[in-house]
Amino acid sequence: MSVLRRLCVGGDDLGSHAPALRTARAAENAAGQSARSAPAWYPATHGLLLATAMSGFGLAPVWPRWQGWVLAAALLCAGAFLLVTWRVQHASGVAPWFARRERGTAWRAWVLPLTPFAAGLVGALLFGTAGAFAGFGVVAGAVSWLRTGRGRAGAQEAS
Repeated sequence: MSVLRRLCVGGDDLGSHAPALRTARAAENAAGQSARSAPAWYPATHGLLLATAMSGFGLAPVWPRWQGWVLAAALLCAGAFLLVTWRVQHASGVAPWFARRERGTAWRAWVLPLTPFAAGLVGALLFGTAGAFAGFGVVAGAVSWLRTGRGRAGAQEAS
């Protein structure tokens, strides 16, 4: 008897609990497919669009002559980032942003996601608002690429 069946029904009357078991299996399968269904281009695209959008927002005032074009490009990249994220996450059926897949202590799971904010703070102290956006954007894009790629590779190994 499977562990799921023993936990849900205690091994007794399975007929009355069949809908609950089907629902639990469907949720388990959807969670397992999350990173597996992400296309190969997703980690790089996700990271580069985020880095380009945030850096563009910060660096636009640095070039007054090109500010309109840089802001338009940054806005386009931000929209593309949101669209790509929504399409891939919607297709997988699960949003794995806060999945407990990372091994180790809780503080280690938060260090990598907080590094873009630290880079933005350092950029702000050194170069003002433009440095904050650029520092946050580049590091957030790299972290996104790293985490998404790692999650996809882990899912491929598991399958």
